[in-house]
Amino acid sequence: MNLLSLAFQITLKLKKIYYKVESLSREIRRLTQRLNSLENQLVSGLTVIPEFTKYFTNRIGQNVQIQTMLITLQGEVVSVADDGVQIRETSGEIVLIPFAKITSIQ
Repeated sequence: MNLLSLAFQITLKLKKIYYKVESLSREIRRLTQRLNSLENQLVSGLTVIPEFTKYFTNRIGQNVQIQTMLITLQGEVVSVADDGVQIRETSGEIVLIPFAKITSIQ
């Protein structure tokens, strides 16, 4: 094997390592952001569940049924916050339900 061929192989291996390091660095940044978000939720006491936020935002003005460990509520989605949803029950009463208390949605 000549010197030029060896240098070429080393260069290829170094490029592979470089791309692997770049990929790992991006993943570390993503995980660090996620960890910071979870720490902020713990400190603030808020339970942010993006899937719930999206689900209820798409159903503003529609009726839903929400179960918690203690009760089942039905009503129209009025508004959505980072950590909960407000519904208007058939009685007209507005109820705020924290996402952390929801066990099932229909």
